Amino acid sequence: MILPLLQVILTALLIAYAAFWRRQQTKRRDKSWNGIISQLRGNDWGIEDITERFLYKSEVQVTPKDVWERIQGCKGLWAMYKNSPVLVQLADYAAEHGEDVDLEMLEGLRSDAFQIRLCVLLALGQYVFSASSVGAAVNAHRAVATYSSMLVRLTAFIQEYSTPLFPSYLDAVA
Repeated sequence: MILPLLQVILTALLIAYAAFWRRQQTKRRDKSWNGIISQLRGNDWGIEDITERFLYKSEVQVTPKDVWERIQGCKGLWAMYKNSPVLVQLADYAAEHGEDVDLEMLEGLRSDAFQIRLCVLLALGQYVFSASSVGAAVNAHRAVATYSSMLVRLTAFIQEYSTPLFPSYLDAVA
């Protein structure tokens, strides 16, 4: 008696989730370039202090020990966490409106976004649950290095494949 009821409830939940997911995907695809850019969080958390010419060079110039202070701790980590999927949306939009897009580079940007989010969650978890902040600093450094690399690759991607969008991208990210 309970098994059929659970199957019906589970099926209804799966259908509801699929409809919700589909609606979110449609909303995401229908966004304009300016709508996507407006979702970016400002760079008031110190990315400029960590890398020289952060949109063009991915070299992180601080040690894992210093990175936590320079990105203002959890504030910088959370900004990277929230910005990384938005940066992927920018790349997807540029790819849709560009010509002869490098799909491997696009997939690399998606992978970078996933790694950034994973490193941020690890760093925040280690910061909250660990007496030592060394692990959090190392994961924060890894997240910053990946974020910086992603910005460089995204800048090159948009500049190469969607040149008309490049000036507004620079205004939003810089």
